[in-house]
Amino acid sequence: MYTMAASTNLLDTKTVSLNDILGNGKIYRVPLFQRDYSWEEDNWEDLWNDLLYSFRHDEPHYMGSIVLQSIGESERQFQIIDGQQRFSTLSILALAVIKTIQDLAEKGIETEANQERVEILTRQFIGQKDPASLTYSSKLFLNENNDGFYQSRLIQFRQPVSISKLSDSEKLLWNAYRFFLNRLDDLFKINPKGEEITKFLTHFVADNLRFIQITVKDELNAYTVFETLNSRGVDLTATDLLKNFMFSLVSKSPSDLAVVKTQWKKIVDAIGLKKFPVFLRHYLNSRRELVPKEYLFKAVKQIVKKDSDVLDLLDHLESQAYIYNALSNPYDDYWKTDKDTEELINALTLFNVTQCYPLLMASFEKLPIVEFKKVLRAVVNLSFRYNVIGKLQTNRMEEVYNRVAIDIFSVRLTLAKDIIAELQDIYLQDDEFRKYFELRSFNTNNSQQKKIVRYILYKLNAQLPDGAKFDFETDEGTIEHILPESLNEDWRTEFTEEQHSKYLFMIGNLTLLEPTKNNKEAAAKPFLEKKAIYESSKYAITKQITNQTWTTKMIEHRQIGLAKTACGVWKI
Repeated sequence: MYTMAASTNLLDTKTVSLNDILGNGKIYRVPLFQRDYSWEEDNWEDLWNDLLYSFRHDEPHYMGSIVLQSIGESERQFQIIDGQQRFSTLSILALAVIKTIQDLAEKGIETEANQERVEILTRQFIGQKDPASLTYSSKLFLNENNDGFYQSRLIQFRQPVSISKLSDSEKLLWNAYRFFLNRLDDLFKINPKGEEITKFLTHFVADNLRFIQITVKDELNAYTVFETLNSRGVDLTATDLLKNFMFSLVSKSPSDLAVVKTQWKKIVDAIGLKKFPVFLRHYLNSRRELVPKEYLFKAVKQIVKKDSDVLDLLDHLESQAYIYNALSNPYDDYWKTDKDTEELINALTLFNVTQCYPLLMASFEKLPIVEFKKVLRAVVNLSFRYNVIGKLQTNRMEEVYNRVAIDIFSVRLTLAKDIIAELQDIYLQDDEFRKYFELRSFNTNNSQQKKIVRYILYKLNAQLPDGAKFDFETDEGTIEHILPESLNEDWRTEFTEEQHSKYLFMIGNLTLLEPTKNNKEAAAKPFLEKKAIYESSKYAITKQITNQTWTTKMIEHRQIGLAKTACGVWKI
């Protein structure tokens, strides 16, 4: 297991204004391989409305946290780990303000004063003018795809030659600039004074916008901050940081970088940007000691130290990405000719259990398909007992899966029976499983729990004498609440309100019924009338209901019987 050494220099946190950020000659760089500019009109509109509120009430507005990484020993150069969309947009807003004042000077309105304001604001918010070229060197450098347009067009106030030829992110940058120009024109149309427009930027924007600035020393600490912020609901992407690190290792070779970019895109397109860190962690856990999510970046840095390591890792990730997706998609091409495996994957997806993926990835990679299917079936039944019915803690489960996955990957375990034997530590034995099952209820008003109830009832139905096997997803059967959801007068003689709440969603009170019988015939009728309808049902689990009354004792008794049947359905 990884441990983190105590560090007094993990991060430096303080509250700052936009003026604090841009002052003292500081330079900010978006990492070359960070994602492109992506804010759209809704984002610009939200920012503008916040600025208007600050403008009209002269109150500070908090813009959330930004994460910076200091470059080298310099206290004036930083990489923007998180916050590039806000940095870029505020820079564009400053450019729009400067252009608005410049237009006033060109129209002959306070020409000298406004021209001086343009020069001061440009130095303060954009950068210094080079005395030779008379062009401005920037305080902000964007990523490899956006910086050329930002430096050559936006901060030089040069119209693009052909807007239609711009890339999507360049169009967004340009449209953001036009958006703020239009909003400024509306705001100061009645009183177009350079002094007021300048004050809008220098005070209401630069002074009143506040940030929590988090400064870290290296990528590992930056990743730790990412994980901390993510755990508090902040929308950051650790994937970008991982990508930047790997791309930087191969950036000296244009050919390798081109290959890595192409391969990275394939993997991310297959897995999805948000799911990538989870996939990477499951991949690592399928072949090495358990990596807690907060130490994922540290684990990658231990494996990937040079350019060839990046190429090797991406080769392996690409080969695993497709089976990883297939493990959560019963209709994937991997299973299209195998109905049994499709049903097992469907069940695993329904349970929403993912801790087993490292084990299944290793099994698929190292075992013959026949042995893999045996392991998969065992994992599904184990997951049903442990996760769905037992609702037990997953930490122990993850540790066992990791240990066994490593043994499979290293070819110490090659047979399904030996693998299953190693999983016994997390297999809920029959006596304990029955106890949990006898107490379980599922709220059928919740769509996910309703699907699980259908799955359970159909599986139990198929296990009973004379019980046919129906597909729980496609069969038309509905969930019948024997004690109905509405407690009418016919049922109040046997059930109090409190008992109704307790027993309504217990498995013992649930069964299957044809939709016409459920909606039109059974509904909330007295029990004996319902029982007569149940006798003609095609479902064995429903025809078994032959009681003369329906009470709390009857529900408990039926649930005990279903628990015994369940032991035979979900078994290793």
